[in-house]
Amino acid sequence: MSRRHQLELRLNAYAEVRAILSAMRNVALVELRKLGGQLEHQRRAMSTIERAAGDVMRFYAPPGPAPQQASVCIAIGSERGFCGEFNDTLTEAAGARGERLLVVGTRLAERLGEARAAQLLPGASVVEELPAVLEQVAAALEREQRAAPLAPLRVTVLYEDPELARPVAHVIAPLPAPETPPGARDFPPRLTLPPEQFFTALAEQALLLSLQSAFSLSLIAENRRRLEHMDSALRRLDDTTAGLARRMHAARQEEITQEIEVIMLSAQALAEEEARPAAL
Repeated sequence: MSRRHQLELRLNAYAEVRAILSAMRNVALVELRKLGGQLEHQRRAMSTIERAAGDVMRFYAPPGPAPQQASVCIAIGSERGFCGEFNDTLTEAAGARGERLLVVGTRLAERLGEARAAQLLPGASVVEELPAVLEQVAAALEREQRAAPLAPLRVTVLYEDPELARPVAHVIAPLPAPETPPGARDFPPRLTLPPEQFFTALAEQALLLSLQSAFSLSLIAENRRRLEHMDSALRRLDDTTAGLARRMHAARQEEITQEIEVIMLSAQALAEEEARPAAL
């Protein structure tokens, strides 16, 4: 096999790799578009819950904080690779936590190890898988609550913020008090449930929406990292391909030169052969 043929085979292989990387990059872009629209709906729903909680808290006292709450931290990693340092920074942040860890995402679980995590769950690769993942997380939280039934579970979620590009931790249960005071009202809101049941149901809805937002933000950060990783890999691959193409052209030029030399030598030998009988 000639040197040029070997280079040509490598170029074809690199072209296939580039097609795969480009497809992965396009998938990341599609996921970012879908997640952006979903996150906006989640924020509006959470804003509605916060306003409702603020209105009700003006007239009805919420349950007081329970002493010695059991705590669990949900660490959200990635299920797939090719996302740069996404899981590495989360591993460091999760390792510094003191609560029981509920690790979501195979790649993060591999780095933390089973000894560090109280529970390990598979994560979501695409936005369509989020409902199934959230269902498993909710079931895991129910098990944690049953193990400590005397007080509401304190839930913290750890994920990478896509805007800050670093892990952040937020307490999402119990339901925090509104940051801004609600507007004045003359009459209390009319409830169809006892206040205690209302606050319990409201806290469950807020927890679900907070989990949805955290997982959506984590997937956005993951796909942004993946997009950066793919762009970097494509640039390096293009540089390598361009270098191989130049080497292949040079090898082709050498082959052409050798062919010309062979033709010229053959022509010269033929001319000498034809000249011998004429001289005799």
